[in-house]
Amino acid sequence: MMYGGYDPSTGPKTVVTAFNTIAVALAVWFLFGGTHTVGDWFGADLHEAATTRRVLLAALSVVYLLRFIATNFVMLQRKMEWSESVTIGIWVLVIHGTMAYTGGTNTAGVGVLPWVGVALYVLGSYLNTGSEYQRKLWKRHPENKGKLYTEGLFKYSMHINYFGDAVLFSGFALVTGTIWAFAIPLVMVCMFVFVNIPMLDKYLAEHYGDAFQEYASKTAKFVPYVY
Repeated sequence: MMYGGYDPSTGPKTVVTAFNTIAVALAVWFLFGGTHTVGDWFGADLHEAATTRRVLLAALSVVYLLRFIATNFVMLQRKMEWSESVTIGIWVLVIHGTMAYTGGTNTAGVGVLPWVGVALYVLGSYLNTGSEYQRKLWKRHPENKGKLYTEGLFKYSMHINYFGDAVLFSGFALVTGTIWAFAIPLVMVCMFVFVNIPMLDKYLAEHYGDAFQEYASKTAKFVPYVY
């Protein structure tokens, strides 16, 4: 079960965090010294991106890792299955690898767009982590036990945390300066819309009944004010 049940799941969360840490370490190594080594491995002449772009990419990967740790060990108390842990672990390897490679080998100049990407990354991070933190604070109050949280940022979207991830990874892709990196947020949005959201909505409908139906009838599902 991906949703439902509260459990520290220390083992699975530790494993997925290890995957993420390794992915970030490899990304940083590639960006600052490993580019030519990887090129030699595959017989390719890889060029390094401008220092500013490489620094931004490394910083965004590190910040994501720190947020990931905070979210899994502090914000979320739901159970994580081993299968989910491994799947997410592989996915973060793909994410950091894609961003580091596509951006780290892009020799184009660093203009305005990468900084717009940083702004989107910050906004998306706030929507994701900020919404989770608001919900955590609300759930601390005994009188809210067993109730559906519909306040804070969740007033604007039933899955504002997912929307935040889509925004931040779109920003991340923008920092790379390549169209290919947008495959990451595109896949992510498809997974949210066609898999995660339907699965979570089913659980919430069964768990909260009329309260969820009322919430769903007046709140955007994913993109605030749009869908």
